[in-house]
Amino acid sequence: MERMAWKVIALALRVALAWIFLKAGVLKIWDFAHWRSATPDFALAIQHYQILAWPDLTMLLAVYLPWLEIITALALLTQRLRLGAITLFSGLTIVFLAALASAWHRGLDIACGCFGKDEVSTDFPAMLARDLCILAGLAILFVIEWRRLRHALASSKYSFPLSRT
Repeated sequence: MERMAWKVIALALRVALAWIFLKAGVLKIWDFAHWRSATPDFALAIQHYQILAWPDLTMLLAVYLPWLEIITALALLTQRLRLGAITLFSGLTIVFLAALASAWHRGLDIACGCFGKDEVSTDFPAMLARDLCILAGLAILFVIEWRRLRHALASSKYSFPLSRT
C-alpha cells in the first residue's frame, strides 16, 4: 500500500509541475488576452532584471526558454525522459531563484515575467517561496525516480553498479 501511495504522490507531482511549466511556457509565447505574440513582452521582462548585458542574448532567451519549458514539461510526463526533465527543471528553477533573489537584493521593482505580462509588481517573498516549493517537489520526484531507475537496473540482466554496497 505504501508503494502505491508513493506512485500516486509522484504522479500528482509530475502532473502539477508539468502543468506549471507548460502554462508558464505557453504564456511567454502567446498573449491570449490581446491575441498576439508575448515574446517582446517576455524579452522586456528579462531586461528589467538587469542581469544580461547583451540584448541579443536577452532575445534568444525570450524566444527559446518558453519552448524549452514546454518540451521539458511534456518530457516530465514521459517515463523514458522523466529523470532528464526533472534535472533540467531543477537547474532552471535554481536559475530563476537566483534571478529573483538578485533583483530583490538590488531593490528592483519589476514584474516577474513568469506567467506572461499580466503579472503586476513582484512580491519577492511569495515568488521565492513558490520557487522553493517547486524545487522541493522536483527533489522529491528526483529521489522517487532515481530509486525506480536503480531498482529497474538492478533487476535487469544488463545492470551495472550505481553505488557501492
